[in-house]
Amino acid sequence: SPCFSGAPFNDSPRIRMPLETTLHFDQDLIRHAVACFWRRTVGKRTLLVACALAVWCGILVASGDHSWKTGVLGAIAAMGLLLCASIYVVHYRNAIAKLRSMGPQSATMKADSDALTFVSGAGSATLPWSSVKELWKFERVWLLLFSPAQFSTLPVADLSPEMQALVADRVRASGGRIR
Repeated sequence: SPCFSGAPFNDSPRIRMPLETTLHFDQDLIRHAVACFWRRTVGKRTLLVACALAVWCGILVASGDHSWKTGVLGAIAAMGLLLCASIYVVHYRNAIAKLRSMGPQSATMKADSDALTFVSGAGSATLPWSSVKELWKFERVWLLLFSPAQFSTLPVADLSPEMQALVADRVRASGGRIR
């Protein structure tokens, strides 16, 4: 996406301010967004390590090793697997609850050089760009992260090239990281 530097963003002849779009959501999109978040935060490596520990513990128990070390290994494996599952389940349930509270499964997003505003059946919020700590870009969704565990989902299909450029530029200009 193009990067506009030099003059303030809203002086760019290619972008008219403010930009507005309607974001459309459904359970499949929410599931996909949470899976993207999960993969980037937990990662397959963490899951594979927890599974490997569980298998190793199972092998030790099957071979007759019932020592406290095997018990500790089993507890660590169980906690790792539980943590991996919990992160997905908690975020998915929260996201689905928010989707249901919206009423119509759409929201209006308005963005300018200073802030972005979301309006849906659940209410409205205006946030300064500085509240966005990271922007995670995926093929179907972009995730605006406000903290390590709180994000908003932007369906890429609903973002015009101008809106994509504006979001990326404003996140970057306010000190946010783009991944």
